[in-house]
Amino acid sequence: MTAPPVAPRYRVVLPPGFLLLPVQDATDDEIAQTVRDHYRALPRDTYGPRIDRVAAQLVASAHLARDARVLDLILPMGVPWRAPVSLAIAISVAADTRDPAAPGAPGRDRIDTEAGPAVRELERFTAPADPDELAPLVRLRFTWQVPGSDRALFAVCTVSGKGDPELTPLTDGLVELGDLILRTIRWTDDESESRGA
Repeated sequence: MTAPPVAPRYRVVLPPGFLLLPVQDATDDEIAQTVRDHYRALPRDTYGPRIDRVAAQLVASAHLARDARVLDLILPMGVPWRAPVSLAIAISVAADTRDPAAPGAPGRDRIDTEAGPAVRELERFTAPADPDELAPLVRLRFTWQVPGSDRALFAVCTVSGKGDPELTPLTDGLVELGDLILRTIRWTDDESESRGA
């Protein structure tokens, strides 16, 4: 297995309750500890088993992300609503083989962000026929050219949930939130800063 490409240094603004997990750089134990630290204000005797389950789920997700050569995951933790809709953002870097000046498909456009021009693509999926089935509903993808490189930074925000039409406003709100988060990505040259939030 080849090593993942070295990531450029970047920063991103996260809303309260969100975590950036550096899945390529962190060990399983470090990821689990990040989750425990996030919930440190909760009483361990009451919430301990739930926190441990969340930590185990995120460690398993980190394994899948590493296999897919994802560098960082951004996830909401402990969201205040109980609707069965959520988002996840995966960030990776690779050679950019697409022509950013090519005619755009529906839902594809060039936008200005904190990190400079980006190609933004929005894809909506058909809701699952079973209203209780969880599935990807919308995928938002940003692509930036890494300064001084032939590589690109990719950020993919996926909103998943149930196909209940009544949840459409919440789904649209999460797409807008993901869009706002990704527009805050900026490059940094500060050697003391690691990638991340």
